[in-house]
This record gives sequence, C-alpha cells and structure tokens, in this order.
Amino acid sequence: MEQSSEIMAPPAPALRQRIFEAYLAQLQREGHPPRSVYRFCESSGFTEREFFGEFASLEAVESAWWSGTLERVIASVEAGAEWSSFTARHRMLGFLFAFAEASLDFRSLLLMRLQGRGVLTNPAEFVGFETHFLAFAQRLLDHGRASGEIASRGPLGKLYPQAAYRLFRSVIDFHLQDTSPRYERTDAFIEKSTSVLFDLIGKQVLDSGFDLLRFLLPKWTNRA
Repeated sequence: MEQSSEIMAPPAPALRQRIFEAYLAQLQREGHPPRSVYRFCESSGFTEREFFGEFASLEAVESAWWSGTLERVIASVEAGAEWSSFTARHRMLGFLFAFAEASLDFRSLLLMRLQGRGVLTNPAEFVGFETHFLAFAQRLLDHGRASGEIASRGPLGKLYPQAAYRLFRSVIDFHLQDTSPRYERTDAFIEKSTSVLFDLIGKQVLDSGFDLLRFLLPKWTNRA
C-alpha cells in the first residue's frame, strides 16, 4: 500500500528543540503546563504526529528538558581542561558553581517547580533529573575512592550518591532564596556545605560542620 508523504517525511530539523521552546514559553507565560496535546499543537504550529514522534506525553517534554539541561552542565564541566586533575571535592564544587551560574537562565522555572518544597522531595518532572545527577555523583565518588580521598564504609557508601543529591538540592534551594549581591552567599554556602559532605565521607566533619553552622546562624536568627 502506498504511504502518504506525511507519513514518510522525516522530522523537521530541530523539531524537538522547537517543542521544548513552545512548551516552556507557555509554562512561563500562563503559570501551568499546556492542558492537552491537541491545544498545545494547535497553538504552537505542530501536528500531533510531529509531537508524538518526539514525546509520549506533555509531562515527558518537561522531564526531558530538565534532564537535558543537567546533562549539558555536567558535560561542560567534565570537558574542562583541568577536570582530570581535580579531586572529587573540587569536581563537586566546579559542578555546583557551574549549575548555579547556568540556572540564572531558568530561575523562574526552578522557582515554579521547587519553591516551597523541601530538599527531600522531588516534583514529578525531576525524576530523570535526579537519575542523571546520581550517575554523575557515582562517577565522582568512584574517582574519590580510587584516590583515597573518600573512605570506603561498606553498605554506608551506597548512601553517598543520595547524600550528594541532597547537597545539590540544598544548594538550589539556598540559591533561590538568596538576595545577596551577585549571589555571594550562595557561593559561600556551596563551599561550606560541600566541605561538610566531603568531610562526612572523609575524616573532618567537626571542623567544617561548625563552620557551616556559624555561617547559617545569623540567617536563622534573623528569621526568629
């Protein structure tokens, strides 16, 4: 049977990116995701065939965008000229600083998804985001173990990637609340909280823990 030219035609160039842009523009403009694939396609100039050729659902669009955004930041830091010489601690610092800087391009989306949530919970759109970060954290931690920087503590070591993810989420949360000039307090928080994590999985938790408490105490006092 002869197939129509519509069925046989290849996807338009950068179609996936165009869908991302249309979805995010509508999300930011209206404050909620598109209500249906049909209405989204009608308003954005796609056919349903084009949309479903790229994504199984509207929810998959945003999930894929968050995952892709994180992957680009990870790829950027891992491609750095000095990455291979960095300790695990410095790799984590490099990533967190890079993500905080990159997030200025999508701060309103982070606020929409994370504001008011605790660092122990994920929005549904962040499932792939977390999975990609955990894979990155595992590579980083394996590097630290191989160099002797990170202690091997048997079954406890299996919790390290999740601990790194909670650090990451706490940095995002702090950054979203930071009102200091050029987010200077976020930079300090990244350094101090990363020191706590790596001292916990290393040997020096008390010194860095007290340093972090001294840093946070004025902020907690001002809230009282």
